[in-house]
Amino acid sequence: MSHPLPVDIARSLNQQWPCRESQVRQLAGLLSPSVPSPSTLVLYGISATCKSTITRAVLSALRVPHAIIRCAECITGRHLLTKILLETLSAVGLEDEWERFGKGKCEHVSTLAVLLADALAPTSGKRVEKFVLVLDGIDKQREAPQMLLSALARLGEVIPVLSVVLILNTTPRPLFLQASGVSHITFPPYTRKEAITIITAAGPPAVDGLSPETASKLYPQFVSTVYDSLVGPTAGTIPSFRSICERLWPRFVEPVVNNETPPGGARDWDFARLLVRNRAMFKQQGEAMLVHHIVPEEGTKQGVVSSSALGRPLKSQPPSLPYFPTLVLTSAYVASHTPSRLDTIFFSKFSSSSLSARNKRSHHRRRLKLLSQAQAEEDRDDPSTPSKKGKRTKTRITKSMLDSAFATTSAATSAAPSGALTGPSTILTARPFTLERLIAIYHAIDPNPPANPIRGPALADSIYAELATLRRLRLVVPASGVNGIGASAASGTSADAGEKWCVNISGDWIDELAKGIGVEIGEWLAGGLD
Repeated sequence: MSHPLPVDIARSLNQQWPCRESQVRQLAGLLSPSVPSPSTLVLYGISATCKSTITRAVLSALRVPHAIIRCAECITGRHLLTKILLETLSAVGLEDEWERFGKGKCEHVSTLAVLLADALAPTSGKRVEKFVLVLDGIDKQREAPQMLLSALARLGEVIPVLSVVLILNTTPRPLFLQASGVSHITFPPYTRKEAITIITAAGPPAVDGLSPETASKLYPQFVSTVYDSLVGPTAGTIPSFRSICERLWPRFVEPVVNNETPPGGARDWDFARLLVRNRAMFKQQGEAMLVHHIVPEEGTKQGVVSSSALGRPLKSQPPSLPYFPTLVLTSAYVASHTPSRLDTIFFSKFSSSSLSARNKRSHHRRRLKLLSQAQAEEDRDDPSTPSKKGKRTKTRITKSMLDSAFATTSAATSAAPSGALTGPSTILTARPFTLERLIAIYHAIDPNPPANPIRGPALADSIYAELATLRRLRLVVPASGVNGIGASAASGTSADAGEKWCVNISGDWIDELAKGIGVEIGEWLAGGLD
């Protein structure tokens, strides 16, 4: 029986799922029944990059026996092993003979290897020349043993006819399978051109009263504007991009449908006039895109704010953020206000002894003393704390002193001219930081760390998405965009300023925000209060 070539499969699937021809060709070439397949294949990329859909379509086009396991549906590692066994028996037509294979139960990976080998053996019934086992979202498996992923990846080495495909939603660590030479196929995020091509290929949504000629003329420009203003800055996905276009397109062309008179004496509505007419809609939708990062507004319904809600003054308390964005923003603030040379002392797991704690307190007292001279004079005048002759007076860090240090730093940073910083160079002076340093500090100050951080998923992809949203809110900005801070601090480092970030928030605001997730910024910036 002849099998389709990878080029033919890529050409046919590209019409339905465009901009994935390279991945389809690689996947079809590695899993083709006419050539030997690798024992393990890893597909990785962030969510909504069409990994699972492309894999399912390629296997169906190749007509290869396969079983696709959605690991998110398995609540334990034992449940996953049992589901793999039952789905494999169903794929090879042995679901009625499940009692022969452990009675449908599997307690360990070694037992799974024996049962799968028996099920795929030629003597079991139907001859299977190649079988593909797809584990979708295996990196998100709940209650998985430490070596489960490595053991599942080696099933193809034990069973010659089996190929295991691992689909990951995060970037894998080097040698995360404890083996080298594993084939990887990456599904990168869609670029601006690819995302616009995918949306425009589906055609504009149908609107009553709008001619197809007008829709085909306005829709490509509308899609480009939606991406530049709403999807790109918020790291949106293709499903959210499509949903926004379908929801806003009828409202965007409403003046054309209602036969309203264009401004300026023009005969027809062009895209520029429609864009000016609907600029309030884009502004409102841009705020609604960040609702999942900010608390929902009370008194709103479907993004429409009532007039009484607009007339009320805003509360002074800061808006709430979910746990992960709050911890990322807190880590960014600590990284921006702590010198990098002190990272080993303050954030290393090996500096938790009492001596290191005293060293941290002593260092911060000397640095904060310059910001609280008035408070120090009051302490020296206080008879309850007499000073001994010949010894330096010890500065006691209090809550008011720390608050004044936060206020002094915020005022000095905001009032600093371009290219210079005012005030003394203290630990509370904002400095640019790199993404690698942000991730390290994130792990150090996380109040709920994972049980096994070494085996946990990589956070770089998730933090990049949150940084895009925080940048949209102007809470975190690139260091190259901060004139004073970026120019002065970048001169003391060798890294490129374009790869660094800097916070754009005040200390009192982030202090209240961090307390909501159980993080005391004062403990990391001042070594704790006395």
